[in-house]
Amino acid sequence: MWGGTLCVAALGCTAVQLLAPTGGVGKVFRLVVNTFFLCCMLMPLCTAGRFTALNMDVLPKAVVSELLADTVTEQLQTQVCDTVETLVRQALTERGVEAEKIEVHTDISEDGGIYIQQVAVTVDKQTVPMAKLAGEVLAKQWDTPIEVIAK
Repeated sequence: MWGGTLCVAALGCTAVQLLAPTGGVGKVFRLVVNTFFLCCMLMPLCTAGRFTALNMDVLPKAVVSELLADTVTEQLQTQVCDTVETLVRQALTERGVEAEKIEVHTDISEDGGIYIQQVAVTVDKQTVPMAKLAGEVLAKQWDTPIEVIAK
């Protein structure tokens, strides 16, 4: 398509230049026509970095539905992990314990529900007793095992 457009632009520019006067105004006119033709030639380079968006209407509805469901599930799983990590960090901070690492292990049930399998908290050796106390309280509240690991 670009090649055809370029040929038509070349023919049009040539015809217009033949009709242009030879004086000072004609030189300016030729400059404008040549600049236009140069822009036509460079147009693909200007749009080379742009990509068209994925048209979801072209995909089968089952594929679109599955893609969206997977994306939503991944986002929810990430939010659950982030929320649990924040709550554990907050509970530890209230007891004067700083967690070095908190790992939240989740899984997805057959019905699509997200549940927490385990929470692993890594703390300094000196703060293990307080961290275990906080972990026991949270484990009872959430009915989820919380493992405290000494570094």
